[in-house]
Amino acid sequence: MAARPSRDFAGLTLRESVGDPDDPNRLIVGDNVCALAGLRPEFEGRFRCIYLDPPFNTGRVYDGYSDHRSPDEWIRMMRERLVLLLPLLADDGAVFVEIDDTELGSLVLLMDEVFGRAQRVSLVTILRSATTGHKAKNRGPVNVTDFLLIYEKRKGLWRCYPQHRERHGVDPAYATVLVNPDAPSEAWRFEPLARFVAAAEGYSSASSAARAMGKSVWRDVLARFALSHADRVVRFAQPRFEAVSRVAQALILRSRLERDTVFRLERPGHPDLLLRGGDRLLFLSRKVRQGPRGPVLVEPLTNVWDDVPFQGLAKEGGVVFGRNKKPERLLARILALSTTAGDWVLDPFLGSGTTAAVAHKMDRRWVGIERGEQAYSLCLPRLSRVVSGLDPTGVTRSSGWQGGGGFGVYA
Repeated sequence: MAARPSRDFAGLTLRESVGDPDDPNRLIVGDNVCALAGLRPEFEGRFRCIYLDPPFNTGRVYDGYSDHRSPDEWIRMMRERLVLLLPLLADDGAVFVEIDDTELGSLVLLMDEVFGRAQRVSLVTILRSATTGHKAKNRGPVNVTDFLLIYEKRKGLWRCYPQHRERHGVDPAYATVLVNPDAPSEAWRFEPLARFVAAAEGYSSASSAARAMGKSVWRDVLARFALSHADRVVRFAQPRFEAVSRVAQALILRSRLERDTVFRLERPGHPDLLLRGGDRLLFLSRKVRQGPRGPVLVEPLTNVWDDVPFQGLAKEGGVVFGRNKKPERLLARILALSTTAGDWVLDPFLGSGTTAAVAHKMDRRWVGIERGEQAYSLCLPRLSRVVSGLDPTGVTRSSGWQGGGGFGVYA
């Protein structure tokens, strides 16, 4: 069991405990500059993930809040906080900063300055909204994206946990089926996937199957077959000749001469290299995972995230927040990418409490900082519902969260 947090912490006093008083999670109410400086004695080098959703400097005015600074003021504000964050980040940790295009250029230069350009891992583009309403009337391209800058603390040391995302339909490159999978690989025979499935469905050709079923239904039939027979559905890809061993190169050359034979090169610790006609033989099964409703096609996570909806968040977390509320699914992806259970997560611009709520549901330890009344009116009630198991929204179901734990409120 973690040691009970002190009543005096970072120059602050424990005002309230919610749930388990021995749980070390902390909601800090106050200015994040002071709080970050006060965190260092206990938390230096401990946070595996630091997420920031700072003011975007859009020039807009919200209820009780103005998101308007001069460019120089905004840079000074961010530099002061980034400098304080750097020592808090674990050597194998990463910092994630979300921003729109208003101050993107300035933020890149700041992050390069504080963390080092060599430590820049990625710039992720996040699809935030659609071209609807007044946004579609803007002159020039419609702005529908946010950006996520990722920097590691020490070059090459970030412990990243690779993520995959579901891909709908079927990959059209995998258009061939292995007819006799039980035969030795050198005797394998192949047939176009569409023709094979059409025959199995009782049609003379793929075109006649599409006409009879309708194109949409036919595509679904093909996709279902490919996913359920992924160990037989293949594609052929040209290998990088200069990047493989001399033994593999010799086998590629031989495969180009004996084009109808499948050649196999066993590679201890790696999948066998299968060649036919000089091309690599790749099975769809390497891209299929078992989901809750059956097999699904997945692909490695890229630096374009267009699958995390920002719409329909009004009731998420039980809070109404008009300043660019972030989806719990977005934070869940970031935490899955950068942390495991028990790791420490920090959000110095906690907003409505999303990062802390998701971290709690995913069994991470967390510190969130928010100033003023918003910490009490939004963060505290939301996180209390999470602890009590009374928040059914967001990632509650996908994370299997049923309540528990606790946190202290410091001010």
